[in-house]
Amino acid sequence: MGSNFHKSTIPKIAAILNLLKVNGEMHIRGIAKKIGAKSPFTVTHILENYLDFFVDIKEIELYGFKAKLVKLKLGKENTTIDEVIRYIELKRRIRNR
Repeated sequence: MGSNFHKSTIPKIAAILNLLKVNGEMHIRGIAKKIGAKSPFTVTHILENYLDFFVDIKEIELYGFKAKLVKLKLGKENTTIDEVIRYIELKRRIRNR
């Protein structure tokens, strides 16, 4: 695995993928609560840095509250953790050129 991964990141990525596969669309706070993240910022970090290619994030405002809804992109509904790891490694190689 890449050296930039914290040992707890991969299981969290897998948990987020599984939640989105089962539930379809979820808000970031709900994902954080379900995976046991200490903060929604952990989920946001994972989504932006590791799952950006696989998810769509939509911002909504309802009754004065803002939320971000996350779902897997069309055609990415069956994404596996191995595909995500390959994507991250490829992205890292391209960036380091």
